[in-house]
Amino acid sequence: MGLVVPAATTPFTLYLRCDNCMRESTRDIKLPVGEGIPRDPEELIESAFLGDLKFNCRPCGSVIAQLVGIEGGYVHDH
Repeated sequence: MGLVVPAATTPFTLYLRCDNCMRESTRDIKLPVGEGIPRDPEELIESAFLGDLKFNCRPCGSVIAQLVGIEGGYVHDH
């Protein structure tokens, strides 16, 4: 039997759609592991971490996007 040691970061992939040109893009974000850090997509949505992220569409330069999906985090086995 071994111990499970948490990784140094919690990875998430955000799926975004530009409000101007409607192009979709992805953005990988990593959050430090610790108390109060989101562990799954639902916790990430409810947290304040997404409010601090900036978006800039490379093709058209728009700074407004819609979050259309999130993947990643850790799976809980309760």
